[in-house]
Amino acid sequence: MANKPERVFISIDMEGISSVVDWTHVDMNHAEYGYYRKMMAGDLNAAIEGALAAGAKEIVVSDSHGGMRNLPPEDVHEAAYLIRGSPKPDGMMEGIEDGHYDAVMFVGYHSMAGTERGILAHTIAGSTVDAVIINGRETGEFGMNAALAGWHGVPSVFLAGDAAACAEAESFVPEITTAPVKWAVGRNSAKCLHPNKSRALIKQKAKEALEDIGKVSPHWVNEPVEVKMRWVNPAMADIVCVLPYMDRVDGKTTRCTFDDYPSALRGLRASISIAGTAERR
Repeated sequence: MANKPERVFISIDMEGISSVVDWTHVDMNHAEYGYYRKMMAGDLNAAIEGALAAGAKEIVVSDSHGGMRNLPPEDVHEAAYLIRGSPKPDGMMEGIEDGHYDAVMFVGYHSMAGTERGILAHTIAGSTVDAVIINGRETGEFGMNAALAGWHGVPSVFLAGDAAACAEAESFVPEITTAPVKWAVGRNSAKCLHPNKSRALIKQKAKEALEDIGKVSPHWVNEPVEVKMRWVNPAMADIVCVLPYMDRVDGKTTRCTFDDYPSALRGLRASISIAGTAERR
């Protein structure tokens, strides 16, 4: 690994962005979404500025929320490449397989479904997924995506989001540097830093994380990979069991095993897409 982070990958979600506390803030069909997508760009640009200050030469950003076309391109720092739109083969981590990155950073991330005092906590699809358990450990979006980065040999060095997301990241990667921008009062309420202070914190902590990337090892999930999924209702388990790799565990839980982690993550996302059709039945 290089002493300085020449190539940096950023995955950015929206629920963990500064001051976001409600689903209307992250839904493109609501009036407030336009304001908060600008906030999203502000948090992102702070992380990019921190990476540049640490010596990064190339920065690739994957827009990772919803339809993955949230960031107004002209609002994104011109030093970065932006990957947008969906579907993408590697979802929130699209682009990680393209080259040898020195580090991965996560911005705007949230905690997993069921987390106490987690702002808008969910796992991939809140109306479909109750829990994802990988090799016996319940795992949210950070853990899943950090493991994909780890499979490619890249350490996850930084995360910005609410305090619960930061704590979750630290439980998977103890050496990670975090920047908490809000503290939940409840699922849809929080004590928030002023956006200017959030961005100053993100920039400083991102810079610090990249200047000390040697302390963080890539997060690894042992193979073969067992993935259990607990669905919101039994009909979802019914429908995903048409997949040849899926077994039933109980009324709402299914299980599958994959030889390698990238296949496991793609199989997981395919299962969620199929399970979501049961909502309309």
